[in-house]
Amino acid sequence: MNAPDHQTTPLRDPAARRLREHPAPRPTPDDLERQHRELQVRYIELQLHNEQLLQTNAALERAHQDEQALFDEAPVGYATLDASGVILRANLTLARALGVNRPALQRKRLSAYVDAADATSFALFLRRVFEGSSKRSMELRLRTHHDDALVVQVEGTFVPASDAQPAHCRCTVTDITAHRLAQDEVLRLNATLEERAEARTQHIRDLNDELESFVVAVTHDLQTPLRHIRGFTTRLARAPQAEQAEHALKVEHAVTHVEQLLQALLTFFRSGQQRLQFRTVDLNRVLHEVRKDLRADLTGRHVQFHLEDLPSVTGDSQALQLAFAHLIGNALKFTRTREDAHIHVCVRATDREYQVCVRDNGVGFNMRQKDRLFGLFQRLHSSREYAGTGMGLALVRRIVLRHGGRVWAEGKPGQGATFWLSLPRQPGTRT
Repeated sequence: MNAPDHQTTPLRDPAARRLREHPAPRPTPDDLERQHRELQVRYIELQLHNEQLLQTNAALERAHQDEQALFDEAPVGYATLDASGVILRANLTLARALGVNRPALQRKRLSAYVDAADATSFALFLRRVFEGSSKRSMELRLRTHHDDALVVQVEGTFVPASDAQPAHCRCTVTDITAHRLAQDEVLRLNATLEERAEARTQHIRDLNDELESFVVAVTHDLQTPLRHIRGFTTRLARAPQAEQAEHALKVEHAVTHVEQLLQALLTFFRSGQQRLQFRTVDLNRVLHEVRKDLRADLTGRHVQFHLEDLPSVTGDSQALQLAFAHLIGNALKFTRTREDAHIHVCVRATDREYQVCVRDNGVGFNMRQKDRLFGLFQRLHSSREYAGTGMGLALVRRIVLRHGGRVWAEGKPGQGATFWLSLPRQPGTRT
């Protein structure tokens, strides 16, 4: 057994002084032996006690390290703040979230990372935490060291002062940025779905209105030639031989008119039943094909086209070509009385749609009749002056509606007309 190191015994000098002041009786050999043995036992006992203390200290150190690891690697940020918001202690999770090393957080105000819009709310939150004992929470926007945005849920608990530490606030900082983004996306999708539902509802209303207009228009427009057929047939049966050919010709014209109406109806309904093939369509190319098909209508006329560069849209190429053919054909028809016809095709863009116009210097129309323009069999001018079934603009409207767009018109009598159609910049609700 090794001798104890007397230099490391703090009580040796006081013990020596006491012995000099109060000398003990000289011990007998037996006393010395007994005392020597007792000292050895006490020495071994102290060694065992010291070993236990070392083991306990090692276990406490391991527990402290485990606790520190759990604190640092927790899935949420932890921070201890004083009443002014200075960070007294923070874990690694919070430091990483803010994009800084942990030492950089020490003695720095957490408000330095709070978004300016939430600075006042956070100051009020901290004051309320220190005023009471209940837990407080708030949603807070933070800006990281790299100026990235974070949305966090902060919970603060007041800890009163003690002998070991001053009063402070324990905060948990939970990153809910992904959750908030997901919520915003859900809200955006809901808004989109509501818009689509409203658009679909409006489309159904439009179809119902169109159907009602159709029934009225067909009833009216077919009754007229049928009355003519009945009347001329009756006259034909009663007329002298010399007049029968004239009445027969009028019957034939009425039948031809019925056939034209029926053919127009068939075209109109096929435009609604045919499945559209949506793809990227260059409207410049569409307009080029339309002008090529209408070349015969330009023979013997002086028509100047003024064409702007048109965008590409998502749509059905053939359907859009049919719509523009009716618009350009309409402009050619109603500028027939002009020595110099001018047809402008222009475009303007908004955030949501392209608006394309076809403007002419023709006979124009009264704006009080604009609601009739796109109806079935609606004609603002006499069929004797301008041929047609009154179906073209209704067909344009149906095609544009099926592309998720809209149509409208502007005009003045004798000063020409402008027909507008809009097409979505991004694919949206279509039918």
